[in-house]
Amino acid sequence: MNEEKYLPVKIVFFHIMRENFSGAQKNIFRLLINLDKNKIKPILVGQGKSPLTKLTEKNSIEVKIIPYPQELEVFDGNMLQFKPKLILNFLRGLLKYNRSFLSELDELKPDIIWCDNIRTFITLYFAAKKMNAKIIWNIWSEPEGKVAWILSRFGLVFADLINLEYGNQGNKIFGVLSKIRIFKKKLVPLYTGVSDFEIFLGTNIRQELSLPTNSLLIIMASSILPGKGQLDLIKSLQSLGEDFSNVHLILAGTPVESSVDSKEYYEKISGYVKDNYLSDKVHFIGWRDDIRDILSASNIYVSTSYSESFPDAVREAMLASLPIIVTDVGGTSELVDVNKNGYLFEPGDISKLTEYLKVLIEDKDLQKQMGQEGKRIIDIKFSTKVYAEDFEKMVNKLIFQ
Repeated sequence: MNEEKYLPVKIVFFHIMRENFSGAQKNIFRLLINLDKNKIKPILVGQGKSPLTKLTEKNSIEVKIIPYPQELEVFDGNMLQFKPKLILNFLRGLLKYNRSFLSELDELKPDIIWCDNIRTFITLYFAAKKMNAKIIWNIWSEPEGKVAWILSRFGLVFADLINLEYGNQGNKIFGVLSKIRIFKKKLVPLYTGVSDFEIFLGTNIRQELSLPTNSLLIIMASSILPGKGQLDLIKSLQSLGEDFSNVHLILAGTPVESSVDSKEYYEKISGYVKDNYLSDKVHFIGWRDDIRDILSASNIYVSTSYSESFPDAVREAMLASLPIIVTDVGGTSELVDVNKNGYLFEPGDISKLTEYLKVLIEDKDLQKQMGQEGKRIIDIKFSTKVYAEDFEKMVNKLIFQ
């Protein structure tokens, strides 16, 4: 096949837009801006305006907004529960949305539709088939439960390709099925690089928070959700006691406005901070455009998440030369060389987290050594340029071979 005749390949990137510029949105954005536009024409499709759509348009990449019907406005894992009435309404919404999608994109005739999770894959599967477009299911999260198990097998059978975020993810999600040849050839690990497009703005976070210059800063950057486990980190800080009076915790992130669970969790942890007189130690700073400045000024990065794929925020912390203490979930074990650039602990194990924090707090040289090793790992293994090139190779294989 004469490849040049068919270039550029038209790819729709379909994402559920949220108000936060999350790790998923950052991953998509850095891929979009690093693709060779002579080879790939990207079109971002979402249901409403978001930080991702605004940045994408600013970079002269086409964006289409196709709002969800009311029946599809179901989030927070509710679709992973078997509720017949909810599922029927969802199916009605799928029919409506597929009609809208086909109407909006009929003239474009995309070659590939890239879906950022199993929900978006199911949402556009029939539209993709109607358009004769290939469909790629991207996996960034690993939901559990019977419904998630069924949906993942559906995706394994019907996706043309499946993007994995780390090497062992296929085995974790699909088990022995990932070894079967017909499925194994669909599984393509793509390491998503790290967000280096954000600029330094010169923020002095210690001065902003009126902290002493010798204060030690522990930071976690994540949406505030029950599954992220920020309360565990707050309790760990509390258990350090007065022996570490110069230690402060920065929580970057906000509750997700569209999530009742998220807002209730934020109320719970902020109430805990207030009730336990920790307000002078725990600082909620929201989402920030100057996160690179704040990471650079911090000393230790912690993730207490109960479920992750390949966390973007952890890689950003490594890029900033921070030692990391993170839960052993998803692909974090591929980021941590234990005792070299950080530590792993089981979700909810506050005593082990506290133990590791004490080790690092008491040893500034170790902080520096681990931080440097983490930066070296990022520089060698997780390049955004390589991410884009590998994506292009995957597309080439799907379309032309």
